[in-house]
Amino acid sequence: MEEKTKNKLLLVLYASQTGNAIDVAERLGREAERRGCPALVLSVDEYDPASLPNEDMVIFVVSTTGQGDTPDSMKVLWSFLLKRSLSQSWLKNVKYAVFGLGDSGYQKYNYVAKKLDKRLLDLGATPVIEKGLGDDQHPSGYEGAFDPWMSSLWNVLHQSNPMIFPNGLEYEISYLKLMEQPKINVTYHDANDTDVRTRPFSMLARVTVADLNSIEVQFGRARSMSPGTLSEKIHPDCFLRMVKTDPLCKAGCGKDVHRLELEPVSSSIQYEVGDVLEVLPGQSAASVDAFIKRCNLNPDSYITVHPRDKDQKLFDTSKCSQMLPVKLRTFVELSMDISSASPRRYFFEIMSYFATSEHEKERLQYFASPEGRDDLYQYNQKERRTVLEVLVDFPSVQMPFECRMDNTLWKEAKGSLLILVSWT
Repeated sequence: MEEKTKNKLLLVLYASQTGNAIDVAERLGREAERRGCPALVLSVDEYDPASLPNEDMVIFVVSTTGQGDTPDSMKVLWSFLLKRSLSQSWLKNVKYAVFGLGDSGYQKYNYVAKKLDKRLLDLGATPVIEKGLGDDQHPSGYEGAFDPWMSSLWNVLHQSNPMIFPNGLEYEISYLKLMEQPKINVTYHDANDTDVRTRPFSMLARVTVADLNSIEVQFGRARSMSPGTLSEKIHPDCFLRMVKTDPLCKAGCGKDVHRLELEPVSSSIQYEVGDVLEVLPGQSAASVDAFIKRCNLNPDSYITVHPRDKDQKLFDTSKCSQMLPVKLRTFVELSMDISSASPRRYFFEIMSYFATSEHEKERLQYFASPEGRDDLYQYNQKERRTVLEVLVDFPSVQMPFECRMDNTLWKEAKGSLLILVSWT
């Protein structure tokens, strides 16, 4: 891990449960690089906490879930920081900043950010700025606190060390320049070189046993190319079909709890009470078809998707046992949340560069500006517009497929983790 962070002036570590902390961390890294400061953005579970004393400056972005709960990815880091063997001067040479994401509607509002800030202080680290606390209850969501906090952070860092932003705070590289170095590389393949000819994954409800092997191949290939899977498992232990769902709470109680009845499709499942089941979101065939048509894509083409690191070198794909071509339609269906998640603010700014209609370009630029933040929040979050709906609202925008797949623009399809309590 030391080699990975070597020569990086700014390290951003995030702990996210739903994806908002990733949005904030990615934006911090992106805005730093636009100002000429190299940045490395990592999930806290990708970083060795024993290396913290070697860092000059660290920005932490952490969310609080439920009743003050720590995100799953942060539990190892937090346990390490609580070790009694760590002295009060362990982080004496480290400067840091903390931004938290929470909801003031809960009693333990931003509890994780507050306790992390206190623990870093106890270990001798020096804060460069007061911790920022994003609030979902704010009219602009967490961005209402984040925008001014980030601006203050850049000013403080520049004053303490002008070489962090060698060209000054006013200097900014255009987003188009950054986009010339995409995080995603897509390779298209001749369909004759592939060995999968199957029905859409959304037809699993009507699948036969004879189809399962080919569906498992599709599933494995799409999962191996997706950076957003919750678990490291590429192939599922078995496929399940939902046959019934019953609400367990009274209407209007403010909670949405259901009893799900599932049955194995491919084989029996071995489990114990308390085991965790990952359930992937489903997308309707109509939505997938509409997205592909709107983006002028060929659903029958075969692709491989490779993420790129900061140095624009392909990741080691040898770790992915199924890094083989997959149908574009299958990849969209399994890996891209086009019909439920709202796109990120950055998405609107990038769209403005590809809009050929002046009216659409002006509206997108307004949404991406500080002045349009509240209106964007109303349009995008409050009205819960999806990626597909936004693309339909701005028909002149034609973005490269690589841009649409970049998960710094909008959220990838993620599964939900459910605890098994019974099986009948």
